[in-house]
Amino acid sequence: MRKYYNTGGRVGFKQGGAYGPLRGTTAGGVAKAFRGKEGFKESQALQKKLKLKSEYRLKNQLKKIQKMPDKKFKHQNPATEKVKSRHGFVYEKRKSAPVKGSLGKKTYKSDWIKGHRAHQRMGLIKD
Repeated sequence: MRKYYNTGGRVGFKQGGAYGPLRGTTAGGVAKAFRGKEGFKESQALQKKLKLKSEYRLKNQLKKIQKMPDKKFKHQNPATEKVKSRHGFVYEKRKSAPVKGSLGKKTYKSDWIKGHRAHQRMGLIKD
């Protein structure tokens, strides 16, 4: 029983963190605060998921995209169609038909992430 007091918490309460409500949420949907030193350390560890400068740049870019109006993304169609080149080679190409803006925005964001990860793999992003 004494060990619970040594870790900076109260008996019967879960040690939690500010990120990802580990102790649940209140009726209003607000994450409950963490308890004690150990819970605080755990929450700090959870917040340190982003480490590289480029990860913050990607996150900020995605936030910027999210704030843009959906109307701008009508031509980002995620659907593909098989097309044959002049030399007989069959490949997949994105359709050019307009789509709903929210779907186009999701596609644009996923494309941005794919491009970012590809640049990381190629070593073009140096942190």
